[in-house]
Amino acid sequence: MIKNGTPEFKIIAYRKLLHVVFCIGLLLPYLPVLDDIFSKSNLSPSVYYSILAAIATTINAIQIKRPLIRIELKNILQEKRRKMIEDLLKILPADKSFISKSLEYEEKIRKLEDHFNDYIDRMERSYERIGGYIGITHGVVGVLISNILFENYVVYGILALMIVDPAAAIFGVILGKHPIPKTNGTIEGSIVAFILFLFFSLFLNIDLSYAFMLSLTATLTELLSVEDNLVIPLATSAVAYILQL
Repeated sequence: MIKNGTPEFKIIAYRKLLHVVFCIGLLLPYLPVLDDIFSKSNLSPSVYYSILAAIATTINAIQIKRPLIRIELKNILQEKRRKMIEDLLKILPADKSFISKSLEYEEKIRKLEDHFNDYIDRMERSYERIGGYIGITHGVVGVLISNILFENYVVYGILALMIVDPAAAIFGVILGKHPIPKTNGTIEGSIVAFILFLFFSLFLNIDLSYAFMLSLTATLTELLSVEDNLVIPLATSAVAYILQL
């Protein structure tokens, strides 16, 4: 079991931070501060999500067909920089300080790239190395379908995806002592995720009974679904639509 404070826990925390950022990106069409931008550009939420879905599936396809493309790009960039330094040295006067600084900066950039690449490798799950970042693709597709079926009620699905999924994972590691059979979750993680989304729903002035049903749907979906990024937005948006929140 992963313990709090370990490198494995930090990887989970970073993954879930990226997950929250991803969900904020999905919320952009519904943020009041961006209303003017979306209205002036005639970019409806469905079109926005369709564009994201096209980008996500394209990246996913590239990852499957060319799994080493990230390393290939890194090597190309390093080779281009090396060639550029060599060309500059041919044109400019031979200045030892310039040469040493150029090589020093190149080495720092190379180490940064290697560190970043290594960190991505550690953050990737085993199935992502084979099938690409399907979680992102499923998340965008789930939100797109929810928007088509339930229109603006998709906001509840995105919020559930943003709160319940990370909370269940993070607090499952911090507090989890009772694993739930045949799932990757814990009783403690699911309870905290449920409570957080319940209070957030109440903050949105949703009736207590409706907030309870919405939170229960999101929590159970996160716990039981095979691909929660796909199903959480659909299930939560559907319940919000049925309840006419």
